[in-house]
Amino acid sequence: MTINKQWWGEFEFKLGETKCWRIDDRQISIRRNPHEWTIWNQETESEMQKPIVVNKPGPEESFEHVDYKRYVLGSTSEQLIIEPSLADRAMIARPSKPLVVLPGEDITVFISTPLWMTILVPQREVPIADIPFWRPSDSWFGPSTMTGDLCYSKYTDAKMDVKNLEKRSHRASTTVTIKNALDEPLNIERINLPVPALKLYVDEDGEFWTDHVSILQKIEHSKPISHIRHLPPENVGKMKHVSESRELSKKTSFLSSIKSLVD
Repeated sequence: MTINKQWWGEFEFKLGETKCWRIDDRQISIRRNPHEWTIWNQETESEMQKPIVVNKPGPEESFEHVDYKRYVLGSTSEQLIIEPSLADRAMIARPSKPLVVLPGEDITVFISTPLWMTILVPQREVPIADIPFWRPSDSWFGPSTMTGDLCYSKYTDAKMDVKNLEKRSHRASTTVTIKNALDEPLNIERINLPVPALKLYVDEDGEFWTDHVSILQKIEHSKPISHIRHLPPENVGKMKHVSESRELSKKTSFLSSIKSLVD
């Protein structure tokens, strides 16, 4: 079976041809027909660890018991665009142990989040499919069941050392700086990472990175406020911009209640 080392970009399909994106048993398969694209989505109960491999089905391989969808067009072209994308909701990450940031201090943590496989037809802005390589569980982030946001919950920790970060072909890494400008210690048990607002990049080693996120906690009008800023990574000159943020915004910073960021 042929293997494509880069799993994203433009791919050519002959009529009737099928290509498979695999992470061990996790598999997304696409077939081109004259008037439709058929996409099989074989999920796994746990997240797979191996790199993404692009190849063709084996001679005896069958998708008979795999869930699939048919995307109908007037006609299909030879090209299909595969784009890596960040999650469509904010991601909750947890340090291995709660962090206490003293007044006037700042910390940096590194968070890894799963990517989505966005499938586009040339000349069309709206994707025909948007599939996570690993879909985290749903979680609620907020001070009450009435106030907050539906997010994804990560199974992995927020890391203090970049060397301990999970680096896989279906994940992206985010550097998060948190500065405590309050007069009291800031306790952090969870971090709500706004990945839909971030851009995605790839470095020279083929590893994915997002915008750098900087959070400043301070008091304004007698209330704790978070100033959030997201900018390109420090070494962006050595990176290639891969995809825009899902939530496009002309602003690089915004205000939000402290409860919407960390708790």
